[in-house]
Amino acid sequence: MAEESDQLYGKLCSLYYDLKEKYACTAEVDFYSTFIKKGTRTLEAMSGSGRLQIPLLKLGYEVDGVDSSLDMLERCRQRCELLQLTPLLYQQKLEELSLEHTYNLILIVMGSFQLIADKKSALQALHRLHDHMYGGSTLLIDIFTPDTTQNNTQDTNRSTDIIRIDSKSAIHVSKRYIFHEQKQQVDALCSYELIVDGMVEKREHELMHFAWYTDAEFIELLRQAGFEYRATHEKFFQAHRLSRIIQATAL
Repeated sequence: MAEESDQLYGKLCSLYYDLKEKYACTAEVDFYSTFIKKGTRTLEAMSGSGRLQIPLLKLGYEVDGVDSSLDMLERCRQRCELLQLTPLLYQQKLEELSLEHTYNLILIVMGSFQLIADKKSALQALHRLHDHMYGGSTLLIDIFTPDTTQNNTQDTNRSTDIIRIDSKSAIHVSKRYIFHEQKQQVDALCSYELIVDGMVEKREHELMHFAWYTDAEFIELLRQAGFEYRATHEKFFQAHRLSRIIQATAL
């Protein structure tokens, strides 16, 4: 019988995203690099397994990472060890953030901030980030708007993928999305299966919740947390979603 677990960003999920996403593309790394000042400290919040953090570290920038997933952080450590990198990594939720450093730049990419689906918790997370920034520090948050035009009962709201680990094993992924347009939230039901020699050896299931915002709503949320809106960068580093990067300054 296959081993099963229910958690967000578990071992199979972490491995799948490492194999699927690998590292951020050159254009994405270059974009965020323009906001980093040499000799200052940067925090990537919700940093995962180092998709963006590691390329920035390789360029010589001092970039710490924080994530709530222990499995994601462990994958980051493993990848960094192979590259002889030793970043500071913290396992914390943003709503409870308490770190030893203050940052000149904080990044949240890939729409990850929207995993904090409760709006009150999202505001609390922004307050905690603000508490870890200097006056004048920059916050960059990538946010996306889902395509809600599809009917929730159609197969178009389902996706499947399979990615090979080696000649004998692969990870099969299936996802279903349910949109709640009035609440501006999405439920994502995800299943990961480790297949070895044609047999399922392990399964992971996760139920993820995303919120989405209009630009005006998100800018107001930033204002309530002590930030001043600066710009919206229309950057599409992930071609499968309509995203943009909101830039704000800590007051």
